[in-house]
Amino acid sequence: MLYNVNNNNWRDFDVIEVNELKPRSYFIPYPDRKSAAKASMRAKRYSSPKVVCLNGEWDFKFYPVPDDMPALLNTDRIHFDKIDVPSCWQFRGYDRPFYVNDRYQFTYDPPKVPTKTGIVFDWVAADHGLGPRFVKPKDEYNYAGVYRRYFDGDTSRGRHIISFLGVASCADVYVNGRHAGYTEGSHNTAEFDVTELIRDGNNELVVIVRRWCNGTYLECQDMFRNNGIFRDVLLRYEEDKDIRDIDLATRKLGTCNAGADPETGRMIGRTGNKCDNDPSKALYSLSVSAKVWQDTDVTFTIEGHGLSLSRTVPAVGGTAEAVFEGLGVQEWTAEAPVLYDLYCETETCCVRTRTGFREVKIEGDVFLINGRRVKLHGVNHHDTSCTNGYTMTPEEIERDMRLCKEYNIDTVRTSHYPPDPYLLELCDELGIYVVDEADLEAHGCYTMKLPATYNRISDDPAWESHYIDRAVHLYERDKTHTSIIMWSLGNEAGGVYNMDRMYEYFKEKTDIPVHYESVIHSKRIAYDVGSQMYPPVSRLHEVGEKTCKIRQLLDRPYFLCEYAHAMGVGPGGMEDYWKEIYRYDNLMGGCVWEMVDHAVLHADGSYTYGGDHGEWEHDGNFCVDGMFYPDRSPSTGACIAKFIYRPLRVSYLGGDEFEVFNTTGFTYGRDFLLKLRWSDGCEEEITADVSPLERTTVHIDTAEHIRAAAKAGADCMVDITTIDSSGREAAVEQIMIEERIPQMPAADTSVDVSDVVTVIDGRVRISMNGALLTTAEPYTTIFRAATDNDYVFYGLIDSMKEYAAGREKLISVESGHDQVTVKSRIICRKHVFTCTDVYRMCSDGLLVTSRLHCNAGRGNIPRFGKAYRLSESYDSVEYYGRIGESYADMKDQAPIGHAACRVSDMTEPNIKPQESGNRCDTRWAAVSDGDHTVRFTAAGKPYELGIKPYSDRDLISMRHREDEKRTGTYVTVSAFQQGIGTGICGPATAPEYCYKAGEDHELSFVISVQDN
Repeated sequence: MLYNVNNNNWRDFDVIEVNELKPRSYFIPYPDRKSAAKASMRAKRYSSPKVVCLNGEWDFKFYPVPDDMPALLNTDRIHFDKIDVPSCWQFRGYDRPFYVNDRYQFTYDPPKVPTKTGIVFDWVAADHGLGPRFVKPKDEYNYAGVYRRYFDGDTSRGRHIISFLGVASCADVYVNGRHAGYTEGSHNTAEFDVTELIRDGNNELVVIVRRWCNGTYLECQDMFRNNGIFRDVLLRYEEDKDIRDIDLATRKLGTCNAGADPETGRMIGRTGNKCDNDPSKALYSLSVSAKVWQDTDVTFTIEGHGLSLSRTVPAVGGTAEAVFEGLGVQEWTAEAPVLYDLYCETETCCVRTRTGFREVKIEGDVFLINGRRVKLHGVNHHDTSCTNGYTMTPEEIERDMRLCKEYNIDTVRTSHYPPDPYLLELCDELGIYVVDEADLEAHGCYTMKLPATYNRISDDPAWESHYIDRAVHLYERDKTHTSIIMWSLGNEAGGVYNMDRMYEYFKEKTDIPVHYESVIHSKRIAYDVGSQMYPPVSRLHEVGEKTCKIRQLLDRPYFLCEYAHAMGVGPGGMEDYWKEIYRYDNLMGGCVWEMVDHAVLHADGSYTYGGDHGEWEHDGNFCVDGMFYPDRSPSTGACIAKFIYRPLRVSYLGGDEFEVFNTTGFTYGRDFLLKLRWSDGCEEEITADVSPLERTTVHIDTAEHIRAAAKAGADCMVDITTIDSSGREAAVEQIMIEERIPQMPAADTSVDVSDVVTVIDGRVRISMNGALLTTAEPYTTIFRAATDNDYVFYGLIDSMKEYAAGREKLISVESGHDQVTVKSRIICRKHVFTCTDVYRMCSDGLLVTSRLHCNAGRGNIPRFGKAYRLSESYDSVEYYGRIGESYADMKDQAPIGHAACRVSDMTEPNIKPQESGNRCDTRWAAVSDGDHTVRFTAAGKPYELGIKPYSDRDLISMRHREDEKRTGTYVTVSAFQQGIGTGICGPATAPEYCYKAGEDHELSFVISVQDN
């Protein structure tokens, strides 16, 4: 079949769409109420007789050089490949995965999008650092893909509407040789009425997708830049009397225990619905409307939780409206997601949607849901699959949202575009607050032009219709969802003119507050809520105390749309944010960046990230920044978030007094069970009757447990497990009552220490009971292999580089019967240290005392430890300390206890290897080869333990998991290691988790060896 290819729509700035139907709410119609009620939420898109899902195998022709695509396309003469829809073509062998954060993949010249890339300029990027760069890619073109499939037409079934739930970056749609329409806005739904183009029987559908279009200037998001038909394609059969759109609005009238009838004690609305003076219910009105193709009667029914009411009204001018007044209902919250069935019926179709009753409003500077202040325990969520880019199956979407619930996450920001509609349905059902974001980011305006400003496009009125189009698509598709508590205008696109127009659109449509962080880069500063990304904790304190100099952040709620960058190890310092958030009512909470690592999974099980695919520009592993690995297994970051977001917080006040803080917005403490397990093995259960966001004191007897611990010479502590009403383990926290640290051991002069400790070729060797320890290189460890959050200023500066480059040189050795003293010097670029190691025999083994003195330099020192190498046969590990990865500013999620594992379990499987696996508060650790056990025991105070299958020096050069080759067993006993912070995007490690280089530092521990 012949097609005249339109080669202008994608580059015509005046064309945003052609023949696209007006955006409407997402729903799936069924022929009748019985079938609509029966369909499950996951299956309904695929099981309705009125909707045919066109997913599956499509014909596909890829044009890496767009000029090769003929202007007159003859599909009968094209040799098509096959591709699955939905999918992203970069993940199917066409083009290559391409990750870039804040730049465009072509010359910045809005609104022009080139067919071939010319000279590209940018002034800052992870792949080349800070400074101007000019590059001309040799093979970067505006690729095109031609998709084809056939579908059955039936002219007797009325309108034929094709719905595309997501196509990147744009689509020209053709049916049976004729142009049906054009759309751009990758993550927005686009629909076309192709009724006049179809015929009975076989019909040919052709979709031409371009890599870039004018709209790509509004889609500069931090993610792999993918293309293709990446969400479902639906063929909808709609008859004249079918419903074509629905809308609803709820309005809170009061509570059901107020204003009751004095005679009956009941509050009765005009609907006859009875509240029965039930304080668990609230009084609402519900307005619901349906648009139909042709005027007909529409029946609206609201059902559930003892409520069953119907209204039948005629449509006038294509719209039918009904109002249900005085409904006594249970309110929806993320903690109790109560939903009602709403049916909209005509004689030819039925639409079932699930809706809840909730009120979102701002009073002064406090954000309220159902009249109560809440704290949003959030995360940013991208649609990402390591095998298919933007494409996620319903099962994968459901997995992600259930993970949120499992990890105490109650809020999702849909960064940075509208998600698949199924995600919002799940949030309604499961109970997750949603910040629903428009498909809009223009970050490249800042990085690819000087002087730098975010506002070049957003403040240009010529782009107004493009911005409004993104707002309309977002709102109209998602307007019926109860879970949405804020609309977001987009991300990192500055302002202000076009953003103001978007804001005005939303304020005309809805009372739901509007968020947009990047407006802070303009004179307006904020819309309905103040918002900032990665501010220091001190900023939250200033906003809470009303001492911040930015006035627009003080007269409204304050929201951290992104904070706590979870890239690699971390995030560190997260608890410090929440101390402030819980302290002040105007601080709403925030969303961790981000939920899941972005990476490409290969057949051999390896992962790749930016720069691994031959990208001519890229931002490295900046995409590998999630709390969960690509397969959704949790990293330490997920465990930190679950702990920080726990619903009840218990703290020890002394004596027998404990405080319980309820961090929820609506659930009372009595609805949780606290299971206590003491270190002496005793167990008990309690509840705490504490109101939401309030504190109470509970009495728990401690004396017996303290005595038992003292008798055993052990720590006295209690592990408290919080169980919610569903039986889920919401959190485990540990409270130390009394701590016992191994003391300095007594000296033992019966053994000549010089027989145990020798120095050969500048290396210390320790020989005990047939086991040999040699010192690692370097022996004195003052650096760590940089974590991602050690790369400050958006990854451009390695804050560990100077210390990692330092070299240790032996100065002197003094050997005697009672003592061996070894001095060495560590020289860095700006620092010089002297380390004095004293070895003495003691009752428990070899006492090592190491003192570090700074001769030159100032600032902070990342670490101070001593590192030893054993053969890799020493693979069995036991220790008593923090069970799990822990650092100074992220350790409370890991309880203290006894652990046993292998050496490989002592590091974390980060996609990009880096320092990991530290264990704080270690009392002792042992490694064994089956014949000998080498033990490292704290002396005077706990130490920090690191055990790796490779050296810290070798770790520095590793880039992927496959680089982690074992060369031995490396044990590092550290006096300290600085915290992690979140410095790659936000604040570096806070001062209280750092250690000054100019101060003297001391470390003591005992090495002993036992035969097994």
